Amino acid sequence: MAFCRLILLGTKGGPRLTTGSSWPSSSVLMVEGKAYIVDAGLGVTRQFVEAGFTLAEINKIFITHNHSDHVLELGPLLHTIWTSSPKRQVPVYGPKPLSRSVELFFKSMSYDISVRMKDEKQADPRGMFPCNEFEEGLVMKDDLLSVSALRVKHPPVTECFALKFEIKGKIIVFSSDTTYFPPLIKFASGADVLIHEVMHREGTIRMCERLKSIKPNLWSHMVASHTFGEDVGKVAKMAGVKHLVLNHFTPSDDPETGPKDFESIVRKTWDGPLTVGHDLAEIKF
Repeated sequence: MAFCRLILLGTKGGPRLTTGSSWPSSSVLMVEGKAYIVDAGLGVTRQFVEAGFTLAEINKIFITHNHSDHVLELGPLLHTIWTSSPKRQVPVYGPKPLSRSVELFFKSMSYDISVRMKDEKQADPRGMFPCNEFEEGLVMKDDLLSVSALRVKHPPVTECFALKFEIKGKIIVFSSDTTYFPPLIKFASGADVLIHEVMHREGTIRMCERLKSIKPNLWSHMVASHTFGEDVGKVAKMAGVKHLVLNHFTPSDDPETGPKDFESIVRKTWDGPLTVGHDLAEIKF
């Protein structure tokens, strides 16, 4: 099969940044020297370069949903590709309102763009990044892989999708953000790698208590929209996946909740190969 690597660029759940914390959600699949970015939270550009790649290697970009911790750096990533690598088409795929968001970002940067086009004789970036808004089903197919989407349960965001990458007989599934969602089991059936968000109950309770003055409804949101570790293991087991990778950790900055705690709760229901993700973690397959 094609040589393929998965690198977790950012692994924290939620938009907050604290001293020493990991970066929000972003990952990259490297397939035969071409980079397929999945989500673009804060830090994606820096982390991609820190992983040893150049922006010239970015081939396509996928957004699972439009919560800020998954999309806040999409515009800056596109702008930096434009200023820092050969001019080419880099398609972007994501749910609504992807096209409008990218349009408005470039509008906000119109001064810088016009100056660089005149002074540095750069091509107009607004034709480099065609936006493709998708719903459930086949998202795209090229000579290396195909991508399909499943709408998952992440209220109040209804346009939120798990993504399945099929690469010459191998299957890699990203859960996106979701509560326990049985249709994901069928969608991920037999996957070689399932990258799934994970939530620690006691740690999340402590996090919500700390933040209740600014986010009084946070606990209700977390329960309705994210997956506790025991259920993550259940999904992986029922789907018969070959390797489970934990990602999008909630909480990500609780001093009493560390990697071993997330592993422990998932191991209650999953006894197969397991990677507890961290920023710049790499899985080869």
